[in-house]
Amino acid sequence: MIKTNLVIGLLALAFFTHAQYQGWNLFEQSAAAQTSRLAGSASRTYHK
Repeated sequence: MIKTNLVIGLLALAFFTHAQYQGWNLFEQSAAAQTSRLAGSASRTYHK
């Protein structure tokens, strides 16, 4: 069981490392939506 989890973890790490090397943007859409939403809400909530 522990060996299986270790192998699965290493495979996941290898996959994400390969994706970074290839330049795949796995979370680009969600990250862009979150930053634009945070930028808009931060200016609205902070008001003197």
